[in-house]
Amino acid sequence: MADESADISGKEQLAIGLRYYDQKEKNVKEEFMGFVELEKMDAQTIAAEINRFINTLNIDANKCVGQGYDGCATMAGKDGGVQKILRETYKKGLYFHCACHRLNLVVNDLNNVSEIRNYIGTVKDTINFFRESVLRQRYAPKIPLLCETRWSHKYQSISMFKKYFAQIAEGLEKLSREGNSATRKVAFQLLSAVSQTTFIFALCIIDKYNSMLQPVANILQSKTLDILRCAEHIETITTAVAEHRRSAEEESEDLIKSAEKIATALNIDLRLPRTASRQQHRANQPAASLSEYFRRSLYVPYLDSLSSSLEARFSRQHSPAFTLSLLHPTQIIKITVPKLQKCMEEVSDFYE
Repeated sequence: MADESADISGKEQLAIGLRYYDQKEKNVKEEFMGFVELEKMDAQTIAAEINRFINTLNIDANKCVGQGYDGCATMAGKDGGVQKILRETYKKGLYFHCACHRLNLVVNDLNNVSEIRNYIGTVKDTINFFRESVLRQRYAPKIPLLCETRWSHKYQSISMFKKYFAQIAEGLEKLSREGNSATRKVAFQLLSAVSQTTFIFALCIIDKYNSMLQPVANILQSKTLDILRCAEHIETITTAVAEHRRSAEEESEDLIKSAEKIATALNIDLRLPRTASRQQHRANQPAASLSEYFRRSLYVPYLDSLSSSLEARFSRQHSPAFTLSLLHPTQIIKITVPKLQKCMEEVSDFYE
């Protein structure tokens, strides 16, 4: 396993660690082995430095069964990435990307839905608006910054924003009247944005699936997690999303009820966005009701994006390492003997 970071003097350092099975103590260990200074940040240089470092430890290349790096193109690229270059030496060293990182990327992929992207941007701006001034902090609860890379903080930010949404809107309304000219202008703009029907509906959607994803994200950070349990947790999410997609009409009605409660607390009316004959920059779905409009324009696209991203990000479960997990007692009873035999032949050929 390897990851890069700059030290206090500005030098790029590659931290290298090994995860292995200790036959004497009969358990899995993970050890930090050392730092390697990098002269360049390209895939060839990094791969060469990792290979040189491993060679100094006199480790048998045939016993390397995995590589773990982050998901950037330099490290994870399937054609010219570090993992691909090292596979030429470490034939059985399959590349694995941290499951929790991948789940975080699934959440980030949802920004492809324009309304979700706009919602996240507005939430960030609103939180920053209150946090950047001590005087403004009096008007709203202190909410953690919405950080894209620190997923635990991200889930916490979204959850707290929904919980204190009425207080936040009230604070913006007061600051739009009582602050200085710059504060009044920004507060009014943010208040207008968070009072939109689309924003409130997006708030309900994201909060609902945030509560589903957060426990899994925490589990995926467990020190005792294995690939079998990881696959089971992801399968749980995938199945739930698929079920919600099949019953999208009923689920969207429930979300509308949640949105109406928020609108009542804010003393505003939920309205259908104006539709036009030609619209390129937002959803423009013809619909007879509020529920139908948001189901077609936001809820179903959100679920489809979540489902396809989960499938794409976790598609490596067909690799020999995951197939090997079929030998686990909880899995072996679910598979027929002919299918198990076929799968094990593939594993046997790969691992010789």
